[in-house]
Amino acid sequence: MKNRFVSSIIFMVLMAVFSYTTAANAQAAILVLLFGEKVATENFYFSLKVGGNWANLSGIDNTNSRLDLNFGATATIKLSDKFYLVPEFMPLSPKGASDIPLRETENSSLDTLLQNPTNTARELNYIDIPVVLKFCIRRNPKVSIGAGPQISILTSATDKFQSKIREDNDLTFKENIKSQLNTIEFGVVFDLMYSLWGARNGKGLDLHARYTLGLTDTVKDNPGKAVKNSLWQISVSFPFVSENQAKENKR
Repeated sequence: MKNRFVSSIIFMVLMAVFSYTTAANAQAAILVLLFGEKVATENFYFSLKVGGNWANLSGIDNTNSRLDLNFGATATIKLSDKFYLVPEFMPLSPKGASDIPLRETENSSLDTLLQNPTNTARELNYIDIPVVLKFCIRRNPKVSIGAGPQISILTSATDKFQSKIREDNDLTFKENIKSQLNTIEFGVVFDLMYSLWGARNGKGLDLHARYTLGLTDTVKDNPGKAVKNSLWQISVSFPFVSENQAKENKR
């Protein structure tokens, strides 16, 4: 888990450095090809977003967070000087939990080998589509808060159990449980954003802290306690605003 955490932080830092020098130009080229030069303005622009997920599941006792990476794209639509609508498409958004309880596999020999697992996890992968209404705080325009609904589409679901059977050999058992879970999940997101710097030669960098509360039981026809996703995210986004527009904003 510690290695995953360190890897997430290192990856985010590397992406921030790399993207600051290249992502805006790449986005600019794509946007100009698809929509023309006028699409990337302060009233409507796209961003790339990358960060870390700290996910857990409520309804299952004694679990720990599952750490992984998120990635996607956002569109920012200016409604007024203070309000923005931000739909997002996050094709990479892992959730689930680690240290889930061991359960029987209906194979007595395998169950015996897995009696004292060294690692267990429920690995859920989703496509997240949140729509956030963002409000810029008057006293500090670099800070904004936001909230909105989210729909999530389950793409894969696996329970993983790992046990050490020899000093140099691990046994790993994985089970596909997607058929046991609901494909569509609804939730609500709460977002805090700080703009580290605004458009500078067409580039910018924003830092996000977000909490997502799952509202849907992930388990189909669950007779027991509801099992819902709970997700913390730290992300950076790289908005593209055209260089001409950035110059106009400074005037």
